[in-house]
Amino acid sequence: SIAAVLSKITTTNIAALIVGLTCIVLLLIGKEINLRFKKKLPVPIPMEIIVVIIGTGVSAGMNLSESYRVDVVGNIPQGLRAPAVPEIQLIPAIFVDAIAIAIVGFSMAVSMAKIFALKHGYTIDGNQELIALGICNSVGSFFQSFSVTCSMSRSLVQESTGGKTQIAGALSSVMVLLVIVAIGYLFEPLPQ
Repeated sequence: SIAAVLSKITTTNIAALIVGLTCIVLLLIGKEINLRFKKKLPVPIPMEIIVVIIGTGVSAGMNLSESYRVDVVGNIPQGLRAPAVPEIQLIPAIFVDAIAIAIVGFSMAVSMAKIFALKHGYTIDGNQELIALGICNSVGSFFQSFSVTCSMSRSLVQESTGGKTQIAGALSSVMVLLVIVAIGYLFEPLPQ
């Protein structure tokens, strides 16, 4: 990897490098502020969201995509896809990979659940987790969704900010739905 990077270092897009380094610096500053003032801040500063908003605004304002050839997110289709029957003919080609993904996804979900159960003093039922993941992935297959499992980073952030019930997840889902259905086009100039 290092050899590949060094062999192409002369073709670096300086504007993209500056955008990337600026975002990294802002994220590190936000993390440091959140760590230093943890006891004084009622809620951590959402620096990731701030960086996305600033990056989108700067990219749109300076037209980074056309002026400096910075890769941006691009077209974000609005709305939800219509339900469709999954392509059954793909099953032989993806069956082994699907089994591996299912095992890893289930293992991650149960291990995260056990970590939080131990931390907060409740129990979990692995069978219930398996049924929930099965239903979510079965229904999601009709909407061409990605495999459903837990997100370790999102779960840890949610738990660290005080989210303890399904309402926290429901609010996150509503925000994602809002972006997909209504305001996704605002994020099209976001630099990659």
